[in-house]
Amino acid sequence: MMLNKTKILATAALALGCTQAHAADWVTSADLRERYQSFNNFDFNSAVDNNAWELDTRLFIKAKTEFENGLSVYLQPQAVLIKNHTTAAGTQNFSQADLLQSYIQYNTGDFGVRLGRQQLVYGDQRLLGHLGWKDVARTFDGVKVMYKSEAIAVDAFRVHPADIGAMTPTPTAPHGQSLVTWEDRTLTGVYGTYTLAPKTGVDVYYINWAHTAAAAIGKGRDLNTYGLRGFGKWGAVDATAEAAFQGGTWATGKSQSASAYAIKAGYSLDTWATRFGIEYDYSPGDDKTDPTTHKDFVFPFHTNHAHYGEMDRFSWANMKDIRLSVKTSPAKGFTFIGNIHKLSLDTAKGDWLNVVGAGVLYPGKATYTATDAGTEIDLKLVYKVASVKGLKIVGNYSTFNPGAAVLERTGFKDSASFAYLIANYTF
Repeated sequence: MMLNKTKILATAALALGCTQAHAADWVTSADLRERYQSFNNFDFNSAVDNNAWELDTRLFIKAKTEFENGLSVYLQPQAVLIKNHTTAAGTQNFSQADLLQSYIQYNTGDFGVRLGRQQLVYGDQRLLGHLGWKDVARTFDGVKVMYKSEAIAVDAFRVHPADIGAMTPTPTAPHGQSLVTWEDRTLTGVYGTYTLAPKTGVDVYYINWAHTAAAAIGKGRDLNTYGLRGFGKWGAVDATAEAAFQGGTWATGKSQSASAYAIKAGYSLDTWATRFGIEYDYSPGDDKTDPTTHKDFVFPFHTNHAHYGEMDRFSWANMKDIRLSVKTSPAKGFTFIGNIHKLSLDTAKGDWLNVVGAGVLYPGKATYTATDAGTEIDLKLVYKVASVKGLKIVGNYSTFNPGAAVLERTGFKDSASFAYLIANYTF
């Protein structure tokens, strides 16, 4: 861990040294966010008070400078304060200051290389995204080589997730940060995009996710993910379809064989800049009948929160999700977003995986028969304050009405709810 932090700090020092050696202007900005959120009845048992609330403050500072020789430097420190309250643990306070991004980039012609701490954002972020909704967003340490022409863009990277604090509430002392070490987990991949027409094209990718023998979880894990994503916009119609396949080694003596699929489409109207959408997401589950093969699709560097419900009950594994959506702006500065998710398990006997995808929310059993997970409704209102440039207010309310699969696995069936209010100021 200390070695990793030393490398990152060395990169930042080198970046600052470059700016001292050459006269260049910095382009700077800051992003300050306050968020209050509440979690009610997430165990679906209203007889027990396990509700929770959280108040978060997050500050991002961005600074970038470019030189005439093709060199550029990007620095993005972050600071986070969290006050979390649960019935079990009481009120806990967390704080962290770290580098979200710190890299040097060199471009020449169609080619570029980026070295240091950086975010990976591709496609619909079903596999790789920055997870910017969270307080401590996702970032990686390593190197990326880039090629971009008029129609083709290809990135090749070798990175590992950055060692940043996972500020998780704990019911017992010591309360506070828990630090997850990621240096023993490596991502190596290639992501390419071919653009056929404006906003229309195809993505092809290969990503290897490997754990060394030193990994605390999943020693020797070596997963290969191959995928294809088509996207397009034709007048008022837009559509995206993606398929991903996974092979390799899940654990000693156990192979990986899984897949996941998504298709969505939308129709836009000029009236109030309105878009109506429909989406279907699917991934076969593991019924555990073959002890030599793991068949749940797993990829923990996604943005599942954006796809399968604000309440984070599902990942892209052992699931089916039919989503109906609407986005409209009936007045200047106001945008309403509504989503209805009809969620179910693909395999009743299989595990119900959490939003991360690598953990089990509710274990499966051979005796389970129910697949109806329930219905989630998400209602969001966004207001860009005209009188204060850069200020945005976001409010969201979500409710999860459980189905037979929840009752079978928990013994309870009371509705859960989630709400948040965000004030975001960019300057």
